[in-house]
Amino acid sequence: MQNSLKQISGEVERILKSSSFPEKIEPEFLRSAVLDYPLRGGKRLRPAVLIWSCRMLGGSLESALYPACAAEVFHNWTLVHDDIIDDDDFRRGVKTCHRSLGGYGRENYGLDDSGAAAFGLNFALLAGDLQQGWANSLLLESVRHGVSAELALSLMDRLQNYVNRELITGEALDVELSLRNPLTVCPAEVERMFELKTGVLLRYCAESGAMIALNDAAGASREVNTLGRLAMSVAVAFQMRDDYLGIFGDEAKFGKPVGSDLSEGKITLLLLKSLENLPESGRSELLGSLGHSSYNMDELNRVRELMVDSGAVDFVQKREEELSAAALAWLGELPENEYNQYWRELINYLLHREK
Repeated sequence: MQNSLKQISGEVERILKSSSFPEKIEPEFLRSAVLDYPLRGGKRLRPAVLIWSCRMLGGSLESALYPACAAEVFHNWTLVHDDIIDDDDFRRGVKTCHRSLGGYGRENYGLDDSGAAAFGLNFALLAGDLQQGWANSLLLESVRHGVSAELALSLMDRLQNYVNRELITGEALDVELSLRNPLTVCPAEVERMFELKTGVLLRYCAESGAMIALNDAAGASREVNTLGRLAMSVAVAFQMRDDYLGIFGDEAKFGKPVGSDLSEGKITLLLLKSLENLPESGRSELLGSLGHSSYNMDELNRVRELMVDSGAVDFVQKREEELSAAALAWLGELPENEYNQYWRELINYLLHREK
């Protein structure tokens, strides 16, 4: 799987670097911001899912590459805007887009802290908007690489009328949940938010790969449906693992500050199940730990202890295993080949990843 991911990452980077869309973006620092996240690398899971799904069903690599790149660029605009909403300083161990642009404004235009912050936010929003346009451009470009015009338009329609709406809805729910009293939120609401915020794009990638392989512009085949369900289960498990690492991960590996979810008051299954199961004293202590600007190791270890003792960690890990088992069951209905095996390795990786 790792070799395949490396190869796919190389192909994605090659296409993005040669794409004509960003060339005429002005000013130059905005163009650099548009290119920044897509060229940072990352896991490239979404392009891989699209390509593996296509190849598993007999489709060609060439026909899948441009839609895969479109999915990656689309994913990255959501990260740019998500980092603004979360007021994050770092993404993949490097300054976030709006922070980097704010620094540029300070250094090159003599802006004070307030002006630099506004500069960074404004131009990061524009960078994300341009990345949406770039994703559409890459989908249209796929017509020159083996995808029919009808299918390319269908993929674009799904991206804008399904993924865009549902993913932004998921982000909105994530923000809204963080404003509510955690004691009023139920686990099903969090899983639903995961499905929208993370699941719909991964599902789109898996279904798109199948649609390309089968030239199924309607997306009505059994294989499209099976891969969509498979991807949704994987995506929710991925998000649960991400939230676990946000508390229990190694910051050097994870790429962002461990404990930031606590600072933001983020509603996670770990938090909800802990509050549900802890006695009143532990519940009050955990609620009192939310919203701090930072956490020392003693404070973080105490939160970890509360979450383990409450059974919340066991609950989340078992739920991840259930979702992974469901994904493997869907995978069993699809052709057995090397790409099927990559999917299996991905599922195993997601259950045990540290970053």
